[in-house]
Amino acid sequence: MARVAILADIHGNLPALEAVMADLKHVAPDHVVVNGDVINRGPQSKECLAAIQATGWPVVFGNHEEYVLKLADGRLPDLWTTDWWLPTRRVVEELSREALNYLRGLPWKHVINVPGLSPMCIVHGSPRLLNEGLGFWMSDSELLDALYPAPEPVVIGAHTHRSFERRVNGRWVLNCGAVGAPFNGDPSAQYLVLTGQQGEWSADFRAVPYDREPVYAAWERTGYLHTSMVAQVFKYEVETATFHLLAYERYCQLNGLEPNLPESFAAYRLASSDTVPGRSLKHRTI
Repeated sequence: MARVAILADIHGNLPALEAVMADLKHVAPDHVVVNGDVINRGPQSKECLAAIQATGWPVVFGNHEEYVLKLADGRLPDLWTTDWWLPTRRVVEELSREALNYLRGLPWKHVINVPGLSPMCIVHGSPRLLNEGLGFWMSDSELLDALYPAPEPVVIGAHTHRSFERRVNGRWVLNCGAVGAPFNGDPSAQYLVLTGQQGEWSADFRAVPYDREPVYAAWERTGYLHTSMVAQVFKYEVETATFHLLAYERYCQLNGLEPNLPESFAAYRLASSDTVPGRSLKHRTI
């Protein structure tokens, strides 16, 4: 028997990561792979990255690692230098040169081959695009197109913050969900365990409850919550387990509001308070 754990989209949420790490002690996997987006959005990117590095687990490059590196190197559009994205700039400032160089060396995919079992490709987005999530909204043909660059029969993505699986044309496509900020209405820290025996893999989508008050306190203690309103949006996403960023930006556009003002976000929170958790643009996660 072989057991593989895949966790992703930690996003600087240290209490959620610690809950998953505690759960992993009971699961006792043979392999653990971190499928991107360890950092950014949440208040403890530096601590999460250090905790992951200390394990020695392989880590796949995610789009938020890319954002941080591009910002550090001055390769992002001017939009990213506005006050709206101050939290990401703080991540760049807090990470050491060694940490940034570690991120630069991360691979875009990780392949696991276990004798007697189908090989698996673990990639943050899709095999063809770093920020293309694999999810329920895709048709079979769209999924197959997205998988084309990867020959492995089993492909595990992340990025959407929403777990998913589908079998199509002899391929098995899964999304491991999110540790730090799920967008499916369940605020638990979520990850995936694949168990292989008798020539077959089976999936266990795990959801680990944890106390979110410490991460809320970390947003306050570190000052991240008050860097810009986008940090308030990120915290609201953890509170509601729902993707709000693009919906908030659209709300401000439609109502002629400045997004980086507290009263604008207060109005959005009031307007979105009856939104069904998990129902908002998961396929376009930023």
